[in-house]
Amino acid sequence: MLKKIAMVVLAVAALVVLYAQSVPLAGERLTPLGEQRNQSLYVTAPDGTRIAIDLWLPASLAPGERVPTLVSGTRYWRASRVTFVGRVLHGLGFGAPGVDLPEYAAFFNPRGYAFVSVDVRGTGASFGAHRMEYSPEEVADYAAVIDWIASRGWSNGKVGSLGVSYLGTSAELMTTVHHPALKAVAPLYSDFDSQYHLATPGGVYQPGFIAAWSDAVMAMDRNDVCALVWPGAEGWLDGLRCALGGLLIGGVKPVDADSDGAQLAAAVAEHNTPDVQQAVRGLEYRDSRYADTGWTMADSQPYARQAEIEGSGVPMFVIAGWLDAATADGALARFDRFSNRQTLTIAPFSHGGDHDTDPFEAVDRPPLWSYEEHYGAVEAFFAHYLKGEGEAPEPGIRYHVMNGGGWRHSDVWPPRQRDHWQFHLAAGNSLQSVAPGSGGTQSLDVDFSASTGEHTRWHTQLGGPDVIYDDRRDQDGKVLRFSTAPLERDMLVVGNVQLSLYLGASVADPNLHAYLESVAPDGRVTYITEGVLRARHHRVVAANVPYRVDGAGRSYLERDASPLVPGEVHKIDLSLYATAVRLAAGHRLQIALAGADAGAFESRNRERAPVLSLHYGAQYPSRISVPVLAQRDAGPAGAQ
Repeated sequence: MLKKIAMVVLAVAALVVLYAQSVPLAGERLTPLGEQRNQSLYVTAPDGTRIAIDLWLPASLAPGERVPTLVSGTRYWRASRVTFVGRVLHGLGFGAPGVDLPEYAAFFNPRGYAFVSVDVRGTGASFGAHRMEYSPEEVADYAAVIDWIASRGWSNGKVGSLGVSYLGTSAELMTTVHHPALKAVAPLYSDFDSQYHLATPGGVYQPGFIAAWSDAVMAMDRNDVCALVWPGAEGWLDGLRCALGGLLIGGVKPVDADSDGAQLAAAVAEHNTPDVQQAVRGLEYRDSRYADTGWTMADSQPYARQAEIEGSGVPMFVIAGWLDAATADGALARFDRFSNRQTLTIAPFSHGGDHDTDPFEAVDRPPLWSYEEHYGAVEAFFAHYLKGEGEAPEPGIRYHVMNGGGWRHSDVWPPRQRDHWQFHLAAGNSLQSVAPGSGGTQSLDVDFSASTGEHTRWHTQLGGPDVIYDDRRDQDGKVLRFSTAPLERDMLVVGNVQLSLYLGASVADPNLHAYLESVAPDGRVTYITEGVLRARHHRVVAANVPYRVDGAGRSYLERDASPLVPGEVHKIDLSLYATAVRLAAGHRLQIALAGADAGAFESRNRERAPVLSLHYGAQYPSRISVPVLAQRDAGPAGAQ
């Protein structure tokens, strides 16, 4: 009897599996035009390199219909191969890698756009070597992709590009090929200067992001599913992760014509990706060479390709987050410098916008924009330029002031209605609006355990998790702090707070970490923003500064390096990353100085902890300049 029951169960299970296997994926269905909705193929670049693309057509595309196309260039696999188990799960109504529509296809196909995802040169199923992120070769390949799109019978001849993070930078750099079909781009949460806004802020190496990102992308370029599923697993766990991962994750998707995977294997063999972490750690200066390429990172960054981007005349729709690495500073620099028509939104968004990062709000508060609002705004932008529908989005900056300050708009940056209030460091760890008559010194033995945690603005680019800063009272004794008296009325801080500090150090090249904080009446200390500087880069210069900085300008070139002289006092000017925040009456404004941040940054000089000496007074007028959006008579008592 049991044997019969077992046979019936196995038979039913087999029927279920057969049924599930017979259910077509969304991309396998035909459109009314008669073409398969999802197609994967190679486009050949001018130098003969084959670039893998995935095309998604609108499900309702009819004969004679012409639609615009959106393109994203990624180095994170344009698509995953669907496994046997994945297909069964799909047939039973569950999700699995490669089964569901890509995010952009799911949103934009029903709204009348085709979507093309590109494995950039030397990644995914594309051929070639990936010698550096956004290499000139990689960017030039987009001309062939856009040519292919424009030649399709279903194309209306108009192309846009969009993407978050790497994909967003790819969208911006796509303008440099000057293809007449490319009409609009939307760089979302992208890095204008990924060297000094993400990898090495202020010249300080940032392994909190780079180490994990390096391991992930190198595994992807090897098509190494095991390394992606459970990084660091050893022994029998290593075998388990490979077995389980292989059942669900099929690796990068081959093109349709590659039935035996031979082309994919040949492509992967060509990738030859350099060790990203090692290459980045070797970048001491802006003009340092990346690995053995002969290029600097500047050769691939949007800020360095201004003339080509401006020459395209392509309008941009940009979104950035106040606490998403330094994407806000990059977006503001682009807005200030580039002549392209730009619509910019900055708010407390995590990387990609899935979380609210306002440090004054509850951790579980939903973001100010939902998924539909995010991409609805982007679609309205593309609808005008690619379909001729609606009005062009208003140029300018729409920004949200954290801690309940609401939305504001400005057509210039910095905003016109802005003052700078000066506060001087003084005795009693105070910040005073009047310069102190007497001087003093505060010393700090660098504590390498000082930290902003592991959920910071520097970590959110690892897939877009939330940004969470705990009550920073736990850093007492690890940082030097100076604070104002309680504010008599609200203060709106908008822009880059500037520090001018007179500092001595026991070593020539310490790391400097400065923070802007708010102290509540109950003593809670809330992080607002920060600045980072490796001391050898402290020299302020007027020339060779590649883009506008609201404050001290630095070239980060080797010829401008200027280590400190131990025992001497040096003037250090430091801009904190841009912010927009309301400081409530009764709270105190506070700055803090540390020599390490163990959560995100590499600590140096560990063989002997440096001693930092902060000087203030008439001889050494250390002070901060706070950009305040208010009338001159509306500030706290004594503010200048």
